[in-house]
Amino acid sequence: MNISILNQTLALFPDKSVLLPDGTLIVADLHLGKATAFQAKGLAIPEGDSDADLKRLGTICEQVGATRILINGDLFHSPAGHTPEIERLLETWLFTIPVPVQLIIGNHDAKLRRLPAALHPIPFTEAAGFHIVHDPADAPPGRPAICAHWHPVARIADGKRTSLRLPCFLLRDSILVAPSFGTFTGGAIIDRQKGDRVFVAPGDRVIEVPEELLRR
Repeated sequence: MNISILNQTLALFPDKSVLLPDGTLIVADLHLGKATAFQAKGLAIPEGDSDADLKRLGTICEQVGATRILINGDLFHSPAGHTPEIERLLETWLFTIPVPVQLIIGNHDAKLRRLPAALHPIPFTEAAGFHIVHDPADAPPGRPAICAHWHPVARIADGKRTSLRLPCFLLRDSILVAPSFGTFTGGAIIDRQKGDRVFVAPGDRVIEVPEELLRR
C-alpha cells in the first residue's frame, strides 16, 4: 500500500516493512537474542526466532528489490542476549545479504558496550526525503519521519464484545511509526489521538482501518 506524508511517498508491506522510492527497505525492533535473555532469567523460551527473523528479512529484501536495508533501532534486545551465537548468526547473515545494511541506534542497542562495526551504527539518517530515527520523540516537527520504538498494535472491533489485536503502522501528523518486525517482541495498544491513521495487514495486503472500528 502506498501512502504520502507531506508529499513524500512510501510503500507499506504486510511483513511490517517500509520501502522508500530510492529502494531503501526499513524494518525495526527485531530484538535479536530476546529468547536467550529470557532463558538467562530461568524462563524456558525456545530458540529460533532470531534466525528466522533474519532469514525473513533477507527474503523480503530480495522480493522488493531493495537497494539497502535500514534497521530502525533495537536490532538487539539486551546485553544478556548479545551472545557469541547471536554475533555469529548476524555475521553469517550480513555475509549473505547482497545489499548494504545500516543500523539506526535504538534504546536497547544503546545498552550494549559495542555494536557490530559492519552495521555502521548511527543515531539517525535521511533517506528519500524522510528523517529516520528510532524514537518518535526525537523526530523533527513538521518533517516527514519514519520511527519505531512503540511496537504499535491496533485493537479492532469484530463484534459487540470481541476484538482483534494486530500490529499496525501508525501515521500521526508527519510521523509514521512502524510495527516491530521481530517475532518475539510483543506490542502495545496505541493511545489514539485525533487525526491518527492506522494501517494493518490481516492478510497479504495492508489496509487502512476505519476510525469507527478502532477500540482503546
